[in-house]
Amino acid sequence: MKSYLHIFTIITFLTAGCGGKQPTQMLIIEEEKLLNSIPSASGIVIVNDTAWLVGDDATSVYRLNLTSYEQQKIPLKGFPTDEYRLPKPIKHDLECANLITYNNKQYLLAFGSGTLQPYRDSVLLLNINDTADQQLISVQPFYEELQRLTGTDSTQWNIEGSTTVGDSLIICNRGSNLLISLHTDSLMHYLLFAGAPMPAIDFHKANLPQIEGKEATLSGICTIDDTHLLFTASVEDTPDWVKDGPILGSFVGVYSLKEKKVTASHLLRNKQGAIAKEKLESIDIVSKQGETITCIAVADNDNGTSGLFRLKLLMQ
Repeated sequence: MKSYLHIFTIITFLTAGCGGKQPTQMLIIEEEKLLNSIPSASGIVIVNDTAWLVGDDATSVYRLNLTSYEQQKIPLKGFPTDEYRLPKPIKHDLECANLITYNNKQYLLAFGSGTLQPYRDSVLLLNINDTADQQLISVQPFYEELQRLTGTDSTQWNIEGSTTVGDSLIICNRGSNLLISLHTDSLMHYLLFAGAPMPAIDFHKANLPQIEGKEATLSGICTIDDTHLLFTASVEDTPDWVKDGPILGSFVGVYSLKEKKVTASHLLRNKQGAIAKEKLESIDIVSKQGETITCIAVADNDNGTSGLFRLKLLMQ
């Protein structure tokens, strides 16, 4: 990936319609940038012209201006200030991020993957208007209860995405492509107050597209409207999904909460039309005008840098 490289390509997704018609949906990659001083981007939240980025092994949260690309590093309490990245055995593995409003304050909420106790069983709560107001909360009992309620084995647990839809929070488990929904305020009360009851949940499995016979796994979600999610999902060529392998490709798609299925999917390709071997980790929407959605996706380069893709989704 090259810094400040602009790539223009159109990926066309055709589906047969009534009377032989073929409605077209297009994903346009407008810009690609290398973020060489932001490690392992795994979660993005966009507020106006600012992106908030978390990395799975980063010791800080990063605030990035989406016009100038100037960035601000926000150290996390309790993390070593002299380290850029944490070693893999002890990283907190913050894999997703979303924005919530709680007690009239706006918080960045970033969940750990839950793949290794006790390091990855936590959630970061950071006030975006007062970044000194932050805390890291253990969610080990919460994850264990979610595994029990959804019938998910701990070896298949890997939280990779989260978003809010109305008064609900949706988190996705990559290990089983499971979408889990619960009431946001009830969850915050459960996390912050000892003895508070576990919130009720709803859950269902998403069936995702494949590459070379391998199903994609969810890596990020954000909200389009009350009934649709935008998602990223990637395919790795590995027999063990927990272990990293060569990237076969990544999808950006639309998921209908009402129909409980993928309604559109677009494989990321370069300007020559070849599959882009990028590991998209998260996505959020910059703007929506009519049938056009502008969004930003981030990629974990697995080398201490991150990739940023400015995308335009044309829905027709």
